[in-house]
Amino acid sequence: MREKEKYVNEVESIIDNMCLMDDDLMSRVFDENIEATQILIRTILQTDVEVVESKGQWDIKNELVDGRGIRLDVFARDSHGDYFDCEVQRRDDGADPRRARFNSSMLDTRMLTASQKPKELKDSYVIFITENDYFDKSESIYRINRTLESGEMFNDGSHIIYVNGDYQGDDDIGRLISDMKNRTTKGTWI
Repeated sequence: MREKEKYVNEVESIIDNMCLMDDDLMSRVFDENIEATQILIRTILQTDVEVVESKGQWDIKNELVDGRGIRLDVFARDSHGDYFDCEVQRRDDGADPRRARFNSSMLDTRMLTASQKPKELKDSYVIFITENDYFDKSESIYRINRTLESGEMFNDGSHIIYVNGDYQGDDDIGRLISDMKNRTTKGTWI
């Protein structure tokens, strides 16, 4: 009986020290939890998104032999067919812009069948929720946009978003970050 108690205490201690900034916990909380995933994405994008699918820890294999694949913390698809990859990044090297680009490209490869044309691609969103202010500009959210040299938007449907985990504003994003870093079960952003 002592071994079981010791094991239970160890598990409880591990769980007590976790928060949604831990990708394993985040993946489990949002796996098949459409309502929570929808609230997360709506809060970040500040738009009405209807999530129809949510998966935690979804592996996407590269079709090349020995090609690098990815494991998404949270994958979601909305009612328009748009794809979402929500990642928590505790270390800055995990939020490298080229990683965001790679994740975006891997999402795109899953959207079309052999008979579809590239213009049928839906939008894709790669969202990095970083523990630190990756760009060190004190913004709550950084939206990465491709533009023409003239400054005009390139509108290719690829969206990369960084959420600043250091942000402490009294708004939806500030409450979301606070709750994601909170190690208790009671949150304020939902």
